[in-house]
Amino acid sequence: IYLDRSTAEAILLFIEPIRKIKRINSQKPEEWIKNITQEMADRRFDQKISMSIDAEQKLSIAKSRRVYLEHFHLHPIRLSLTFSQEWIDFNSASEGVQIFQFIRSMPSLTNAPLTFTSFVVSHAFEAPQALIRILGAHYFSQLARQIFAILGSLTILNGPADFLANVGTGVRDFFYEPINGLVHGPTQFIEGLETGALSLARGVIVGVVRGAAQVTDLVTLNIAGLTDKSFIEERNAYKRSLADARSRCDTPHTLNESLYFAGDSIARSIKSGAVGMMEQPSMYASRNGSAGLVHGVGKALVGAILKPMVGVGDAVVLVLNHVTDAASITNKVQKVSKRLRRALPQRGQTINVQLIPYDESAAGAQKIVTENESLNDVYIGHVHISSHLIIASERSLWAIDQKTSERLCLNWEEISHFSRMEDKIMKISVFSQTGLQSHIFKVYSSAQFVKFYHLLYIQSSRMGNGSNSVCELDNIPGIKYKQQKHNFGSFNNRRVSLRSTTRDETGLIARCCARVKLLGSESPSFFNNLDKEAWTLISSWGQMFTGLSSRRCVVAGFINGTHNFLQMKSTNLVEGGSSCYRMASKEYDEVQNTLQPGGAMILFAWGSTPSLLHEGRVILKIETNAFVCDLSEEKNSSTHATPLPDYQVCFLEKSYDSSGWWAKYWLLVSQTHH
Repeated sequence: IYLDRSTAEAILLFIEPIRKIKRINSQKPEEWIKNITQEMADRRFDQKISMSIDAEQKLSIAKSRRVYLEHFHLHPIRLSLTFSQEWIDFNSASEGVQIFQFIRSMPSLTNAPLTFTSFVVSHAFEAPQALIRILGAHYFSQLARQIFAILGSLTILNGPADFLANVGTGVRDFFYEPINGLVHGPTQFIEGLETGALSLARGVIVGVVRGAAQVTDLVTLNIAGLTDKSFIEERNAYKRSLADARSRCDTPHTLNESLYFAGDSIARSIKSGAVGMMEQPSMYASRNGSAGLVHGVGKALVGAILKPMVGVGDAVVLVLNHVTDAASITNKVQKVSKRLRRALPQRGQTINVQLIPYDESAAGAQKIVTENESLNDVYIGHVHISSHLIIASERSLWAIDQKTSERLCLNWEEISHFSRMEDKIMKISVFSQTGLQSHIFKVYSSAQFVKFYHLLYIQSSRMGNGSNSVCELDNIPGIKYKQQKHNFGSFNNRRVSLRSTTRDETGLIARCCARVKLLGSESPSFFNNLDKEAWTLISSWGQMFTGLSSRRCVVAGFINGTHNFLQMKSTNLVEGGSSCYRMASKEYDEVQNTLQPGGAMILFAWGSTPSLLHEGRVILKIETNAFVCDLSEEKNSSTHATPLPDYQVCFLEKSYDSSGWWAKYWLLVSQTHH
């Protein structure tokens, strides 16, 4: 019998229960057989599962492609970790996730020192999964050994520990320096006594002043938490910029400079409080009506009182920190990198990024996009053209004039489309409150133009019309007469007189419906008149419902630019306070509910009066045989139009009120060309 070790161990594991005589004697034979059979089956089943999982992992690693590294060197890492525990809003999506529970219970840390040694290996030929596991073990083992250093950096212990350290150093020098000088002679003894006494005084002053600065900073932080979010973000960004400038400066700030920054901090807080008094009541009233107005006034009054207090507290901290730096003889360790954070450009329309050598211009562009790490935005890429620096980020497109440094920042949703013109000219069409506007950029280099086009193409799916060129009003099927050139939205912001006979919304809609019904494409001003009627609805609505009775509204018009009849399937309000009213031109058949080629229709709906319980929003859903779209009274990603097969749809206009009271859309439906 040939028996290997693993088989022998398996046999012994199988017959081991038989040796337990006491257990056999205490049970009936039938019960013992049943129980032991179940135990052995469960044990073998668990082993089988664990062995199969382990085998699958090993098989996956064995089959995965291996990587050969001639020389792999990760340099030593030294970190100074500061973690601030702050109040955050409840989010049900994070409940039950272990990492979020850990973060919420994690105490605040101040300058926790973490050091990791280098990792060097030569001629490595290994699967990526195995290499990652080795690296993880390398760093996690070192992190476990530094747990006491992290515990010693708790913020609650930082103040007393810092005070004791400074005073302790002074006491040590007060005894050590005279004794050390006495060894060399009486003169050195006097010098040592003077040095020790000075060190003791300096330690006491630094400990007391730095402790006072930390307490003041903590109190100021808590007071700032009672103000609005925009002020908190602005304050944090300003403090980061000061810390960054302080760390990059080779010489310490003078007293005049510290006083200047302190005064600037107070001025910023007073300005923010005054601006809040002007803006917050109207902002909350636009969201929640009369109840929101009361809330906004209360929020503004609290901000007007607390924001200057926060500014004074920050100013006191700046002055105390200057006194601490002046009294301390030790050089402060720089905790901010001497160079800007590396920028990783995005590759294509995926989330993959490229690891490239450090590029100072890309890092500078990234700093602009994130506003010195104060905004949660992601750098994608940039290109220098003849007149501008073009930067693409996850949120926006930036165009910075290289002569005047004037900045143009456009959200991707604000851009309608882009197109290439002759002689390397890029045209970017942008939605505005008065219709489409164009920005022209001249590029001299072919390589720069290709890169510029690539940056736009990456985010084309988020634009209103992408790189489509279907928003042309020439040669539309069904149009009986050549139309005058018209930019939809050009009538916006013009005040239209409200007729005295129009007393309510019913009369307003009836008059507009009667006028639109007389319009037809045989008139050269057909498009012009349609746009004028759409704006008349909005302007008259704003005059009819003002003040505390204000209501939001949405006007959506579309033109049938296809060769087919457009079937209106449904026009529903997902959210709102009215029905959806239709106003169609001559080409509309009310019996068949169809719109002939060249015809147009205007849809109008409004929301309920805003209150604390709801904002009175308007969300309109339109479904036809050519497209489906969702339209809202405010700018958001949910506003979109999806064409059905064999059709195209583009936005001729996307206009929004700056206060969020109205939105106006015009769409053109056309057919794809095969």
